[in-house]
Parts: sequence; C-alpha cells; structure tokens
Amino acid sequence: MISLSLIAVLQLLILSSVVNAFFEGPQVKLPNNDVITGRGDFLSAFESYLGIPFAAPPVGDLRFRPPQAYNKSLDGFKATKFGKTCPQLGSVPDKQNIPAAAFDLVQQCPLFQAILGLEQAEDCLSLNIFRKQGLSSSAKLPVMFWIFGGGFMGGASTTYLPQQFMTQGALQGQNIIYVSVNYRLAAFGFLGGKEIKAEGSGNVGLMDQRLALEWVADNIASFGGDPDKVTIFGESAGSISVAHQMIAKNGDHTYKGRPLFRAAIMQSGTLLPTKDIDSAYPQQIFDAVANAGGCGAAFDKLACLRSLPYDKMQAASSSVPGLWSYKSLQLSYMPRPDGNFIPYQQMQMVQDGKYARVPYIVGNQEDEGSVFALSGLNITTDDQVRTYLWNIFPDITEEQMSQLQKFYQQDVTQGSPYGTGHFNALSPQYKRLASVMGDLVFQAPRRFMLDRTPDVARYTFLSKQLKGLPIIGTFHGNDIIWQYFVLGTSSLIYQNAFISFAHDLNPNSGMFTRTKWPKYQTKNTLANNMLCIRTVDEYTGKDNYRKEAMNYTNNNFQSMLA
Repeated sequence: MISLSLIAVLQLLILSSVVNAFFEGPQVKLPNNDVITGRGDFLSAFESYLGIPFAAPPVGDLRFRPPQAYNKSLDGFKATKFGKTCPQLGSVPDKQNIPAAAFDLVQQCPLFQAILGLEQAEDCLSLNIFRKQGLSSSAKLPVMFWIFGGGFMGGASTTYLPQQFMTQGALQGQNIIYVSVNYRLAAFGFLGGKEIKAEGSGNVGLMDQRLALEWVADNIASFGGDPDKVTIFGESAGSISVAHQMIAKNGDHTYKGRPLFRAAIMQSGTLLPTKDIDSAYPQQIFDAVANAGGCGAAFDKLACLRSLPYDKMQAASSSVPGLWSYKSLQLSYMPRPDGNFIPYQQMQMVQDGKYARVPYIVGNQEDEGSVFALSGLNITTDDQVRTYLWNIFPDITEEQMSQLQKFYQQDVTQGSPYGTGHFNALSPQYKRLASVMGDLVFQAPRRFMLDRTPDVARYTFLSKQLKGLPIIGTFHGNDIIWQYFVLGTSSLIYQNAFISFAHDLNPNSGMFTRTKWPKYQTKNTLANNMLCIRTVDEYTGKDNYRKEAMNYTNNNFQSMLA
C-alpha cells in the first residue's frame, strides 16, 4: 500500500509540473516548425500569444512604404507581452477649442500614455492571438480579426482585451479565436500627396492590415483556428478599414486562391466619401508635414522625410489638424483612392460592383456626430455653417448647399442628440452640425452600402442605448464600452450576436438572442429591416429615418467628397 506521505509527494510533483507548465507558458508550433511561447492566464480559461511580428520593421527606407513580410525566424519567440504601439498623432491644440486643447494636452502627457500602456515606436507591426487554454490545433474554430479605431491617428490593439467578449462565446457554446492587429497611423500609415501616389505607397496602414490577414491565413490553423472562417470586424476607423478591405483590389479578397475572410462586421463606419490621394487637401497635408520636418525645399521630399530621426518625423506627423480640431471629420490622414490598393473612388466602386461578396453586419449609434460637433461651438450662424461645410466638401454647388441647409435646418428640436427637443443646444448650430456631420460621414454611407450590395446577406442596427444622456446622447464609440468592458443590453448584440454571426453567419443562432434580427431588405418597404437597441431591450424597425436627406446626399456623393 502506498503511504500517505508518498501520495502527498506525488500530488506535489503533479502540482509542481502544472505550475511549471503554466509559468513556462503554452507553446504553438507554426507550419515552418518554429515554436513560440505564449502566456497562460491562471485566473481565466484563456491563453494569449502577444506581440507577434508579421512585417519587417517599417523604418528607414521602409518608412511610408508597403509592408514587407517578416522573414526572420520566430523559433523561441516569447509572445508574452504586447508589441509597441504605432506612433499616435499628438495634434497641435486649437486655441479656438479649449476642450479639445485640454484633451490633446492630456493625451500627449507621458503619464497618460503610460497608464494606457501606449509605448510608441515605429517598429510596431505585430498581432495578438487569444484562444481557449489547451486548444487542439485540429479544433478549427472560427476566427474574429479585430481592427481598432481612432480616426486613423490613434489607438492600439492593447486597449481591447477580449476576455469578456470570448467568455460570452464560451457561454453560448460558440468558442472563437480572437486576433487583434497593430497598423501604422497618421503620416506613417496614411500620408497622401502626389509623391506618395507616384511610388505606390498610399494607404499603407490598410496594407498592414491585409498583410496581417495573410499571416493569419498561413498560421492560424496551428493555433486551432480555421483560416476559411475568418470574420473581420472593427469600430470607427476600424470599421471604415473593414469596408475598405472589402473593396480593396477591386474587391479581390483572396490570397493563394482562398478568401482571406468570409464575413465582415462594421460598427460606426463604412466607406469614406473622399477624393483621390493626390487631390488638393491631402497634398496640403503632405506639404505641411514636409515643411514641419524641414524637407519642404528638398529635391526628393520623401527621401528627406525617410532620413529624419523618429522623434522629428513624429513631430512633423503631428503638426497638422487632429480629430478634435475645428476641421474634425475632415481628417488629415485617412484612406483615399490611390490607383492601386484602393483603385478609385470608394462609393463609386461599390456602385460598380467592385466589392467582396461576403455577408456583413453594419450599424450606427444614433448620435454619431455629437462628439465631433463639440469642436465647432463657435459656429453660430447660417453663413458660418456654409463656410464650414464648404471647407470639408469644397465641390458642393450653391444649389446643393441650399438643399443641405433645407434638409438640416436650424431647428434644435430636429438636431442631434435626437429626440431631446430644445435641450442640449450648446450653441445655436451645435445640434444641427451634429446631425449633418453624423449623417454625411456615418449614416448615409452605411445606407448607401446596404442599398447597393443586394447580392449578399446583410444586417443593420441602430443603437439608442444612451438616449437621454445630456449633450452627446448615444455617442460615437459608446458601443466599445458594452462590447469590451461593461455588461448591458447592448452587450447581447456586440457579443452574442456578433459571435453567432462569426460562428454560423447568422446573428440569431446564439442561445441568448431575444429578438430575431431580420436581414436587410430594400424592395419590401413595409418590412422591418433594422435592429434597434434601447436601454433595456431591442426591437425591429425600419431604416427610413431622414430618408429624403440621405437619399439626396447619396445620389450626389460625387459632389460631397472630402
């Protein structure tokens, strides 16, 4: 008979081996036989593989250029901490906008950066993989590929920890593998100008995302994922990125003869109504960056900018208006047609059928424009509204401007936050600007895309989760709160329904679904075609609000390009 002391020793040895295995970290062998070590989470059912480089460092001569695949060995790589964050835009404060100036100053504070873990470096192209602990390489789980937002000027994969999201998947019997990616931002990823277009270096931030998807296609099976069941999803600039991945290369989303993704989810953003990458405004931004870097008089301005030390290049990148400046949604850096990755005008491409035929979900927050209109509180008259809109959309004719002002009148009861009557009118034009900005940049392009992609299954939603919240209502970006950090009614959509869609291409297949989400329809005008989210419930309704105004802007989109 084995003695009790021997049993105790055996138990201690077993426990010791388990603890050692945990602290050594889980391991995965890649298809090329490289072995990488991840990090186990002793307090949860998940493990992670963080900071995996998928591209050569985009430094020196590779600055601004399309990403090159990582070609060094990953054997023995310790994937136990997040990679560096890509350089953010630290915008120059707008003296006319005290709240934005205060925000930017705080954002640039080293303590603030440290709290968020945003340790920035130009060598930042890495991805992260989260999965159930001990998952077999033969599991073939669906993969959800997250693209963060931040106006193409800020943000990082570090901020979006998916444990709560993935726990929901496990609860409903629909486990997934979660991948998040870093991509280049601001001038490093989205610099425009004729110089950039001439060498084929436009939209390299989007190309970073595409290269990461190719890495996933080549390697995710080793982690237990199915490369044929990838769903790309994102919010704000991440959502806009998803839409641009759908039209990139004339809608060709294949790699080695197989689709890189089979479905898409877009939260607050689709296709941007933008002019070419070498048009007047992006050229103005390029020239400003070149001048700020001391390269304005150089024979080869790009070569000069590539030779700058990182700190000086970062300062030059941040010398132009930021997301919270007076120009706000006229972004200094954003995807634009480049004749290459994005062949021509994005909305025209969709109208021409140049998009990936994949099912998708797309939706908005009710008051998308409210936070952006805060930067225009000094706009108080009709003439100032006209000037503001012409600054952003310089090709609008007098007649079109008059129509816009007719559709979006200075009637605070009709402005955003919607349904709040005379309340929240911070300035005579605040609610009006919030309405027109939210529609032209977010709501109308969403409806444009839905109405012009009839050959794919698609679902749409509108969140009214924070209706009644003073000043900003159901504001742009609040969905992230429910998706990643706080449980609430919206969490059932942003977790349960999204995971179900990624798992089965059906947002209604999850066990916690309470309201059947209808497919979008355009032909049957009587049908409910939208899921509406309220504080305590959801209901189905019609996607027909401000229909006349949005139809007008969508039918005249060529004149309303930023």
